[in-house]
Amino acid sequence: MLRFRTDLPLDRDTTARFLPWIIGFMVYLAMIAATVALLVDHVTQRWQRDLSGQLTVELPGIAGEDAAQRQQRVDAAMEEITDTNGIIGTRLLDEAEVKRLLQPWLGDQADQLGVTLPDLVAASVQPDIRPNLSELAERLQRVSPGAAIDDHAQFNAGALNFLRTIEVLALSLLGLVLVATAGVVAFTARAGLSIHRRIVEIVHLVGAHDSYVARQFQAQAFRYGFMGACLGSLLAAATLLSAGVFAARGAAPMSAAVKAFEPWMIWPLALIPLAAVLIAMVTVRIAVLQALRRMAY
Repeated sequence: MLRFRTDLPLDRDTTARFLPWIIGFMVYLAMIAATVALLVDHVTQRWQRDLSGQLTVELPGIAGEDAAQRQQRVDAAMEEITDTNGIIGTRLLDEAEVKRLLQPWLGDQADQLGVTLPDLVAASVQPDIRPNLSELAERLQRVSPGAAIDDHAQFNAGALNFLRTIEVLALSLLGLVLVATAGVVAFTARAGLSIHRRIVEIVHLVGAHDSYVARQFQAQAFRYGFMGACLGSLLAAATLLSAGVFAARGAAPMSAAVKAFEPWMIWPLALIPLAAVLIAMVTVRIAVLQALRRMAY
């Protein structure tokens, strides 16, 4: 498979035969790391875009008020929120939505607790205008005592920092894998050159240049690199597809990560096997030429 005519018996070198498996493993790790980085970056941008323009106003119930008084109080609070500069829309969450938001903490026992659930108002903020939340909080206290405003800033900052950390770690792993690939390939090339040192000396005696010898090793690196890249790509594709099927049936965050994958992400992932082959060829050429310059004939 992918045999090239060479004047050096490089196929007899047993050390280089492990190179396709090593490159395949490196490509596999690189593609997994790159996929994680792409998904996390995409989810982070979408999350930041969706939540940065949202506010949540909590209007706790007041003991002793009836339904009409509660409705009057909520209407007055929503009017104050709507009249705030920078807020472009408000929506009162119904009781079913409030229960769904509280389900992670209260489970299905919200109806049995005997407490009045607060009213929640979702407000949309104009991107280029930041409302005066301190002034809004003061006005809300006059019409609905105990009202609280959550601009999600603290939660967003913590979540985004966590996601950015994962992205940096994934990109760091990708860089380390590529550097390790170059190091392994260079070591294998120098080992092969040492094994065939006498043959290389004879080839030089008959007039061969260093670039000619380097091309022999470069052709071998291309063949083994191509085999390893194909192997690693297939394994990575199988792993990602399996993870996608598993995540689609699992928890909501994993399902969201699967849904975040878009067709355009295939192209940067497809560049990784090509980059591995290119790194192998360039590294082998540089390593062999440098080693040949140190050898005395």
